[in-house]
Amino acid sequence: MQSSYYPYTHKTQYYETDQMGVIHNSNYFRWFEEARTDFMERVGLPYAKMEEMGLRIAVMDSACSYKAPVRYGDEAIVEQRIIFFNGYKMTIRYRVFRKSDHALCALGETRHALLSADWKPVRLTKERPEIYELFAGYALPFEADEDEAVWRDR
Repeated sequence: MQSSYYPYTHKTQYYETDQMGVIHNSNYFRWFEEARTDFMERVGLPYAKMEEMGLRIAVMDSACSYKAPVRYGDEAIVEQRIIFFNGYKMTIRYRVFRKSDHALCALGETRHALLSADWKPVRLTKERPEIYELFAGYALPFEADEDEAVWRDR
């Protein structure tokens, strides 16, 4: 079993802001993808390598709950962890903090399906046990912590 959350740092860009001077809500989903991509590279399984193997990780659902604004010039720390994995589906939870004051700015979640190149479900336990073991080693069941109340009250 690995560490709980994996951090990714994003330097906010001017084009990500809205008329109110804060980061537009749609950008958080992009940051989640950046964090996932970074995580995959760090564990030695970049998306390009998975695609060469004929595997895809499709987003089935995504959600974000906003807590505090992030503004142009801020650095955002996007932390992620796999909270559910069964060999053909997984759920990743995200926390976004402002680096300057460690304020919790957003909580997010994405649900994914593991698919073949022709969009059919793949059960990694049978078809790619080495990849199953890799993801299973990083998957941590969600434990009650400061995030739970936020998700329960959504």
